[in-house]
Amino acid sequence: MFHKALWLRNWKQGKYVIVLFWLSTLYLLPYGYYRDALYRTKYLRETTDTYYSYHLSGDHPTFFPGLLLIGLAVILIGWERHNQTNDFLWSMPFKRSHLFSSKWLFGTIHIVSALSVNWFLMYIIYKTTIHADYQSFTPFHLYFIYTSMTLIAVYTLALFIGSITGNIVSQGALSYILLIFPIYISQLAFPFIALHVDLSEKEYDKVYRKSSMYIENTSTLSPLMHFNINYNYQPQGEAIKDEYGDVHAGPAYHHIPSAWTLLSPAIYILICLPLGAYLYARSPNEQNGKILLYQKLHVYFSICTSICFGLLGSEVFIDGSESTPFHYMYFIGCGILTYAILQWVLKHKLSLYTR
Repeated sequence: MFHKALWLRNWKQGKYVIVLFWLSTLYLLPYGYYRDALYRTKYLRETTDTYYSYHLSGDHPTFFPGLLLIGLAVILIGWERHNQTNDFLWSMPFKRSHLFSSKWLFGTIHIVSALSVNWFLMYIIYKTTIHADYQSFTPFHLYFIYTSMTLIAVYTLALFIGSITGNIVSQGALSYILLIFPIYISQLAFPFIALHVDLSEKEYDKVYRKSSMYIENTSTLSPLMHFNINYNYQPQGEAIKDEYGDVHAGPAYHHIPSAWTLLSPAIYILICLPLGAYLYARSPNEQNGKILLYQKLHVYFSICTSICFGLLGSEVFIDGSESTPFHYMYFIGCGILTYAILQWVLKHKLSLYTR
């Protein structure tokens, strides 16, 4: 998996996405940090009775780079299935599991390298700009650790999905859906469940918030979802109560999730990497072009997808009504329609003609 030929092949396939990944992280992190320093300096110099403030929301600068990593995984695995170059690749004197590992290592090295360069540049900017007068760089050290683990987990998950899907569309779509699934499933499932439980509005909000937090912690994005770095030196500022119930009276009020949230991306990496290598080595080429490569997964995929679309249909078409029969009518109707469509789609191949 460290063979030079494999590295060059991966680079040839994914070089444009890799370049975009580097440029996007450099633009969103160091350049954005430097641009904010210039703005604050000018603002404080030209304006009277003002104050210094800074805010970084952990998931915003990493959303687009995360999408690019999904795109890289799609190119390295899904595109090979469409242009049939995986037959040639598998005929080379390399184990298939090593081929998969080389793709993972290629992306992971670029993730770690890009974030290390970003961290170094941001530290230089911090030391040479107005930020050093008002900030401590300690929270940013933790931010880059959390970001590295999260992006590696996103990339690993996307590669794993590529080992069970047969085309680029299904790999990209399923990777993105599983990425955001733990974040939004509560919004679909909880209103339906609440129809069968007698809860006051206050109890509903409390239970919903608590259950959503637990489910969100199963996402690869959980370490960054509520990661916030804030500095606000407003002289007349009063104590601030944030969305987590914490009261902040000082200028620095950060929310850094517990290190336990790193357990979620670590589990994704530890499970998806060896399982993806195992399945990639046994991929049935005759199923290339289909949504899923393995027939045994069709039933589980159809049932889970039908339930999700059933919940979505009952939430969208019911238009705020609390009528239980109507919820069930749309839930069952949308679920059956989705199941029927999937039974047809799963049997056919998606063909992209390439030269």
